[in-house]
Amino acid sequence: MRGRSPRRSPEVPLRDQLGALDDGADERPRGLRRAGRALGYAGGGMALVGALGIGLFPTQTFLDQRAATAEARERLGVLRAQNEAFEDRLDRLATDEEIERLAREQYNLAYPGEEAYAVLPAPLPPVDLPDLWPFGPMLPQPTPAEAPPTP
Repeated sequence: MRGRSPRRSPEVPLRDQLGALDDGADERPRGLRRAGRALGYAGGGMALVGALGIGLFPTQTFLDQRAATAEARERLGVLRAQNEAFEDRLDRLATDEEIERLAREQYNLAYPGEEAYAVLPAPLPPVDLPDLWPFGPMLPQPTPAEAPPTP
């Protein structure tokens, strides 16, 4: 008789058969059991929301901080490259050759006895626009023969 459940008699309800095992602890009204079950679900839901709050919010903060750190590292690399370029320029400006080059290029300076020349660009060609509006007059100009006499 392994694996078989004890047979119940069909005329005796299951509640009556288990009545001998029941010590009367479950004699609560149905409404109370439903309220307890609802409170259990609500408590479980609140625990789940709390666990998500504890796990989710710090994770989002961690991801935001990691992105901010990567951005700051990128800016730091750009600033270091700019500082290096400025230091190289400072080193060049400490030489007489660089000062002379800048004086000649930017300020048109020359040594005594030298002449500095400036070559101007060629003038632009005139623009040939049609005589139609919006390039020309909107109303025809009267010719001197059609002009009204002046008093």
